[in-house]
Amino acid sequence: MSEIEKREICEGVDFWCIRDDRFKASRLSVNLFTPLNRSTAAANAMLSRVLTRSCRKYPDMTSLERKLNDLYGAVLYPSILKSGEYQLISISSSAIDDQYTLNSESVSSELAELLCSIIFDPKFVDGHFDDEDVEQERRQLLEEIDGEYNDKRYYALKRCHEIMCRDELYSIGKCGSREDVEALTHESIVSAWKRLLNNSKILIMMLGNADPEKAYQSFSAFFADKPRKFRKLNITVPAVQEIKRVVETDEISQSKLVMGYRCKLPENKREAIISKLMCTVLGGTPTSKLFENVREKQSLCYYCASAISNSKGLMCIDSGVETKNIEKAENAITEQVELLKKGVISDDELISAKLAMKNSFISVMDGLSGLEGFYLIDAVSDYSFTLAEGAEIVDTITREEITELASYIKLDTVFSLVGN
Repeated sequence: MSEIEKREICEGVDFWCIRDDRFKASRLSVNLFTPLNRSTAAANAMLSRVLTRSCRKYPDMTSLERKLNDLYGAVLYPSILKSGEYQLISISSSAIDDQYTLNSESVSSELAELLCSIIFDPKFVDGHFDDEDVEQERRQLLEEIDGEYNDKRYYALKRCHEIMCRDELYSIGKCGSREDVEALTHESIVSAWKRLLNNSKILIMMLGNADPEKAYQSFSAFFADKPRKFRKLNITVPAVQEIKRVVETDEISQSKLVMGYRCKLPENKREAIISKLMCTVLGGTPTSKLFENVREKQSLCYYCASAISNSKGLMCIDSGVETKNIEKAENAITEQVELLKKGVISDDELISAKLAMKNSFISVMDGLSGLEGFYLIDAVSDYSFTLAEGAEIVDTITREEITELASYIKLDTVFSLVGN
């Protein structure tokens, strides 16, 4: 079982070490949480990519790759996610665990120093990032944004979020818009770098069995005595005034139906876990209400699943349907949601959902990236919990608690993407 040690480097900068001796690799990441902002989202996304191409000590990709190869083939990669109304900019690295190196080399220490060089001491040319690096990453970022449109299931979910939260930060794409990326300047990317280091919530995570002290000291040296101004968001769930309905057409053979609901924001870790279990009962497994009744018994869709964002108080049910069955599918989904709200949950449904959640906790522990993702998703919330705590709480949740939380579910938006 993983052991977690949490330390504060300074205000707004935390260092978490998750010790686990089962793995032959270790993982170190720097994760920056900043409120989503339409004017800065694209610059933040671009920055993460440009930083991982070089630094002043290793001024090109060739020298940087050579250094990574020297560290037993270590890898380095950026990622951008949305966590509620925060944009999460991560730069992660992984390498062989120190216990498997020759001559007791400390790869984790060198990796910490490398990450510090990349993030805090980038290569500047005439006061800005290298032209070639920026243009190559701009092309790749535009391709990633275009790819979101080509994945029709992802696109439909994204459009539902945009419509549902049109006046909220959550409607902003994790990488900004295509137009924002095309308009990025050198000045805006440098400004993003300075702003994120000074104003974001920073969580440094080390996973594996390596000694974390060197990494802790390396990052502490940079942040010592530096004033920071992280702004924590006050998330609220807007009341549903009327159900929004939007239909778009596209050249697709399988139509998409997405139904967006407002839910209660969890006030503590028990409510957060009840919320996840409620979503699992509804549409999270092959034994869930939506799968069994809408997909299997009525054959109204190719897939039908629910997913919840506790950090936003939002749940979406998405399905792939034939165009002629959209209305029938919506009615059938609505029926299952109403049954959930009335507490019509069989013993088999509840037991299966609990087993599925506990199995998901176990599967998370099978890899370092899964462990990291689990602890990152609620890192800015006030109710973080360990995998062991989560599994223990799941067993004690009652049908009545699920019903109470389900009573807050309100349909807000119905989005359909249909074939021409």
